[in-house]
Amino acid sequence: MTAQKFSSNPKISILVPCFNVEKYVQECVNSLLNQTIKDIEIICINDGSTDATPSLLEEFAKHDIRIRVINKKNSGYGDSMNKGLELASGEYLGIVESDDFVESNMFQELYDNAVKYNLDISRCCYYEREGVRDTPVLNDWVPKNSVHNPNVNTAAFWQAPAIWCSIYRREWLERNQIRFLPTPGASYQDTSFAFKCYASCERFYMSDKPLLHYRIDNQNSSVNNKNKVF
Repeated sequence: MTAQKFSSNPKISILVPCFNVEKYVQECVNSLLNQTIKDIEIICINDGSTDATPSLLEEFAKHDIRIRVINKKNSGYGDSMNKGLELASGEYLGIVESDDFVESNMFQELYDNAVKYNLDISRCCYYEREGVRDTPVLNDWVPKNSVHNPNVNTAAFWQAPAIWCSIYRREWLERNQIRFLPTPGASYQDTSFAFKCYASCERFYMSDKPLLHYRIDNQNSSVNNKNKVF
């Protein structure tokens, strides 16, 4: 890994919530370090992991100044994400789950669209990954490659939350006081976050390019846990 210069006001802050993901986190972080857009910060929030996740994150941070590692007691996804939001300094904010990984041009594509069209939310499509097989999820009913207001054309509300394939204007999030519910132990916190974002959004754009690999075969994920309730 080649060290990069650190910007106090990066173009994008990328939040990476981590809990016992030693199997996947290296692929995830490497995909972020290899982004074609270099002016980013990567904030990894370790939510009390009991495996090798913390040491793997610290090793990454030693070699690239753009990585910040936050170690905290286990308090749940929502609280972790809020702590990351408090620390983020980027013009836009992205989220990548630590068991997923992204294409090298994902954040450049999202950022270029965000700047070109003055967006509140810039989103792309994604792949569902099972083993080594990728299946594109294109949400055909959502308008692509054009700017619209989700409160006028409500198609965005009917797609999966998939908060990790978008970037969000940070000033807009703060102005609208959009945060995660911090309820410990709760799952599907992305659902309420996505709803609040779309309800507050005036300028939304969705690229037709699938740029993130969403892993659906991680048995530790909430979607694969029969004890979790929608």
